[in-house]
Amino acid sequence: MTEAPILQLRGVSKSFGSVEILRDVSLDVHAGVRHLLIGPNGAGKTTLFNVINGHYAPSSGRIDFEGRDVTSLSVAQRARKGIGRTFQVASLFPRMSVRENLVIAAQAPGLLRRPAQVVSQEADEALSLSGLADKRSMMAGNLAYGEQRLLEIAMALATKPRMLLLDEPMAGLTQTERLAFAERAIELSSRSALLLIEHDLEIALRIAERVTVLSLGAVVYDGKASDVLTSPIVREIYLG
Repeated sequence: MTEAPILQLRGVSKSFGSVEILRDVSLDVHAGVRHLLIGPNGAGKTTLFNVINGHYAPSSGRIDFEGRDVTSLSVAQRARKGIGRTFQVASLFPRMSVRENLVIAAQAPGLLRRPAQVVSQEADEALSLSGLADKRSMMAGNLAYGEQRLLEIAMALATKPRMLLLDEPMAGLTQTERLAFAERAIELSSRSALLLIEHDLEIALRIAERVTVLSLGAVVYDGKASDVLTSPIVREIYLG
């Protein structure tokens, strides 16, 4: 790859008291490349996402986004820079309609104020991308679980992120919904850099082009998705 990475981590560590969760993590994520982060439970994946989006400050190391140091910036400041995030459990306004959820996301606190017409336009664009346009007036709480996950991703897209962190976006989905999500993720990667955590390797590897594997808080593999399952250390972690 010749282009500079959109996200670059160098020597990032994170400790809580005497417990070291992340150990000297270095990572490059490139725009247009679907990047998968995997590892066993307790490997530090969600902690790494929390460090990338500013929820946790790293104990050491540096984070650059689009060539600028964002290590000390808050969650809101990083959101304004273009780092979007979804979570393991969908976080919606269940008593509001699908479109109302998207309007709220498009004018989310921490983002620069935008005219109502722009907010409305961005909400409608996110609605179109979500595949939920025919359910725009339905209460979010009445959507099927898979649709709620799609709405959450659409809400993140409504903020116009340059990069999107997807934390187990397929958790709780049926096999059919997972396959549909995989196709949508490929579409999304043309609009936003994607870094995702996912436990379902069969489906995730259909999406991913590059894979980073964490174990005990450290990077043990970083390379092509097509090669990850043949890596001796990855086979040892997953297959014993």
